[in-house]
Amino acid sequence: MTEPVPSPAEATAAAVAADYPGLRQAHPHSIGRPLADVRLDGLSARYSWKKYDVHVTVGPEGHLNTGDVEDQSLQRQVRAHAALLVTEVRDAPAVRGHVEWEMDDLRPEIVFPPAVCAAAADLTDPRLASAVLATVARALDYAKIATGHASERAAEAEEEAQWERERPEGVSRGRWLRQKQAERAARKETPGGGAPQLGAKPGEEGPFGPYGGDKAEECGEEPGRGPSQPRPGS
Repeated sequence: MTEPVPSPAEATAAAVAADYPGLRQAHPHSIGRPLADVRLDGLSARYSWKKYDVHVTVGPEGHLNTGDVEDQSLQRQVRAHAALLVTEVRDAPAVRGHVEWEMDDLRPEIVFPPAVCAAAADLTDPRLASAVLATVARALDYAKIATGHASERAAEAEEEAQWERERPEGVSRGRWLRQKQAERAARKETPGGGAPQLGAKPGEEGPFGPYGGDKAEECGEEPGRGPSQPRPGS
């Protein structure tokens, strides 16, 4: 007996769930609905994974393949970005300088770079559902990459601020910075060297860990290729 072939949405849901177990659609919400059963509220949806929310918008029908003048097919743009609720901002140092009073943001969030994909135009097409799930996973990939990048940049900035506090009297800021940056570059060339991540002790990996791998279906932009043009061979 021939095994049934999974739809594009089912195949994508399986791949996405393998990398992001527990991912679920939070809005529109329906208890027990499989991940592959993508629903939209108008042209939007929201997914939840761990502490992350992924906000999805689906654009109107349009001809997105502008690189091929003979192609008259219609597509929709699917856009997703991840956001992370950050309650730890309340542990920040006291405000510096005069203010009338400090006010709290009721929902402080980190918003990560958006992922954008082209999808089939028909809202009932399982290929559109597949594109929604693939774009959600891509947005979470970007959140991982951006977290690692931000951690590294923040650690370097913190280190450079410490250099300024240690700058000897009579040594120009530019000369001192170039000297310390050269020392840091030399450390990076040494195994185990480089600027420490925030919160890391010597010899330990920072709290964010290494990021940068892309496991989701390729659907972001590439250098030299516009967002509306398909990948070669697609």
